Amino acid sequence: MENKELIFGRNPVLEYLRASGPAPHAELYVANTAHGKIIEEIVTAAKEKKVTVSPMDREFFARLGSSSRHQGVALKLQVPDPTADGAGMEGLFARSAGRKGVLVLLDQITDPHNTGSIIRTAEALGCDGVIIPKARSSGITSAVIKASAGATAHIEIQQISNVASFLDEAKKHGFWIIGTADAGNRDLPKLGMVRPAVVIIGSEDSGMRRLTAEKCDYIVRIPLAGKISSLNASVAAGIVLYQIMHS
Repeated sequence: MENKELIFGRNPVLEYLRASGPAPHAELYVANTAHGKIIEEIVTAAKEKKVTVSPMDREFFARLGSSSRHQGVALKLQVPDPTADGAGMEGLFARSAGRKGVLVLLDQITDPHNTGSIIRTAEALGCDGVIIPKARSSGITSAVIKASAGATAHIEIQQISNVASFLDEAKKHGFWIIGTADAGNRDLPKLGMVRPAVVIIGSEDSGMRRLTAEKCDYIVRIPLAGKISSLNASVAAGIVLYQIMHS
């Protein structure tokens, strides 16, 4: 399945155009007043992908929100539904296990900005895929795409119905399950060689669900020296994933 979404922002739009195949049914809206090198690159990329380019007036973009949100460009695009086809997950398991890679599971991350930020971090650090449950998640929306700075175009995203079943299947493929929690009992620096791995990032409000935590081989915590007792989910994800990917 595919959903029509408006993707806002110059960098997310350019990244999606560069990553996509021909998209004759897409449409790029560009403000009449938008100029500069990146606008030229966006228009050129759109034409190469057979995307219709439509100059639009100020009133059109005013309806889309503040200029800081859209930056004078918007792409109406068929965004792939992250739901895997029958062999999608099996293929991802095989590829990631073969290279002793890392998959990132988002457990109850409902804030689209956190979801987008974690996807961006996972892609930048070289993770193989991001797993998003169908329930209690933000899904892949235009807000997530923008927060990811276009990273959703460059990393495989799979949507699952049941977290426990996914983790059981991951273990069958040789993955270690690494959870994150304030009450974790494992030192983060010692986990760099525990691969392939599924790293679970729980919500900043309630963390991982109990049944999810019970599936973990290790639960790590980030030692904090300041007066703040917890970190934003996307910040915590960045610290944990960097340590695991580069130890």
